[in-house]
Amino acid sequence: MLSPTNVNRLSKEEVIEYLRSTKDICQQNDPMALHIKKQVTDLDTAIEQLDDILIYDRKSDFTQELEALDLKRDNAVNGMRYGFLMNSYHQDAKKKAAGQLLLAHIDTYGSGIARLNYEAQSTVMVNMTEDYETESELKKALKTVEMTDWATILKETNTAFRTKYQERITVESAAAKQSFTAIKPQAIAVYEKLYKRINAFTELDEKNVFDTLNNELKTLAKRYQQIINIRTANNSEEDETQGATVTLN
Repeated sequence: MLSPTNVNRLSKEEVIEYLRSTKDICQQNDPMALHIKKQVTDLDTAIEQLDDILIYDRKSDFTQELEALDLKRDNAVNGMRYGFLMNSYHQDAKKKAAGQLLLAHIDTYGSGIARLNYEAQSTVMVNMTEDYETESELKKALKTVEMTDWATILKETNTAFRTKYQERITVESAAAKQSFTAIKPQAIAVYEKLYKRINAFTELDEKNVFDTLNNELKTLAKRYQQIINIRTANNSEEDETQGATVTLN
């Protein structure tokens, strides 16, 4: 089985599908005889809750609008960084120096701003755009590399995103609707109880009663662990590439 920590690293859809597959495997192996019936039933209930919320999120106009605005601000911040990087190699000394200054500044916020969660990304972009407006050297550098309009776009799209995000919070709060993010830890906690119970019984299993169940769960876990490993490797490669690029400046 995947550890609860690794389950938490899966995407929304992956979490639901992994938990559902785990539940299905347990149900096919006579959970009553294995004394895990309650834990499996609780997991089934948690999966239904996650399913309901995900369906709500997909149908929500707020979700679609937020995704569109988030993509725009991702494009803006990524475009700015590549623009700064390009200018840091400029043959014009002033543009080169300005590009290097702006690149060093944006990288103080981390190399993967666009990969941050909604809340963290909003905060970073508020602080960043405030820097562009209040720090004279940055303002001058943006004009030098002719990217002041990019900073304006970033601020406007982030402001629009934050406004729409707050509207969704207000609506969901009034409807007492829980988000997937809020429910997910509870579902993983339910899974953890099943995870610990199976491990505990396996330790005491002298008749190999749990062998079939564990082999099937292990095969399932390997597939999802591969997803996690590939995703982690890809993120690491991207960070290393960006880090190497900064070093060259």
